Amino acid sequence: MSLKSKASNIGFIFFGLIGILPFFAAFIYALLYSFGIVGAANSGFTTEFWVSIWQSGAFLRSLVYSTAVAGTSIIISVSLALWLTLKFRKELELPFLSFAMYIPLAIPGIVAAFFTFQLLAKAGFFSRIAYAFGWITEARQFPDLVNDPYAIGIIATFISIVTPFFLLLFLNVYKNERVEELTQLSQSLGANNQQTVWRVSLPVLLNKTWTLIGLYFIFLLGAYEVPLILGQESPQMLSVLIIREIKQYDLSRLSEGYVVAVIYTVIVTTAAVLLFSRKNDVRHEG
Repeated sequence: MSLKSKASNIGFIFFGLIGILPFFAAFIYALLYSFGIVGAANSGFTTEFWVSIWQSGAFLRSLVYSTAVAGTSIIISVSLALWLTLKFRKELELPFLSFAMYIPLAIPGIVAAFFTFQLLAKAGFFSRIAYAFGWITEARQFPDLVNDPYAIGIIATFISIVTPFFLLLFLNVYKNERVEELTQLSQSLGANNQQTVWRVSLPVLLNKTWTLIGLYFIFLLGAYEVPLILGQESPQMLSVLIIREIKQYDLSRLSEGYVVAVIYTVIVTTAAVLLFSRKNDVRHEG
């Protein structure tokens, strides 16, 4: 066995011990807790916690709500980043703008959430501007943009965080895949600007980045800090619901939190496996 192979095997074993084993152990513990097998308040195997979660409908509402928020945020962010890449690519290569795009990536989610709250809350910056211009006479007349049922504050924060990442990603792919040369070639063969965008530029950019788009959707699906600060009481996003259930004072209902955690883990793991399996299939076909 070569030195390179030994190093690769050692790295894989190390990854398994540090990354996979703790995750697997935590999942097994949560699974046992959800069935009442372990836990101070549990007395033995039961399915009552699973039945309770499904009957309450809290998990399904939270799943639909989280999927809608994450999906809307990803669609808007990717669309905006694609438009900026194709429309203002040369301007974005200027030193100042090129540096400025990295700044939002350095801002933690909890800081971005507080910033959004200070801007969009009823007593926030925009509310004060509206009052100064006479558009409203009291704070309660300002529309609900945070802790609202439509998750406007959450989506706005996600977009402000995610768009710069995809913008940098698309700019890099545009350059590495030589999309500019491909568009010039298509136009020399008779394609107009619209055909070039829809049949050359967009397919290349999306084909090279769809895996990361899917992973970022999974990431937003499980985001915690931003929904905790800007979200409403019900329905809540999945991560907030899980923490709320696990940290409640009623120990007899603690297992319900682990039920939600187990279901969420299975969904996310399955989505990630399918995502990478599809990526490998496409790579082999290519």
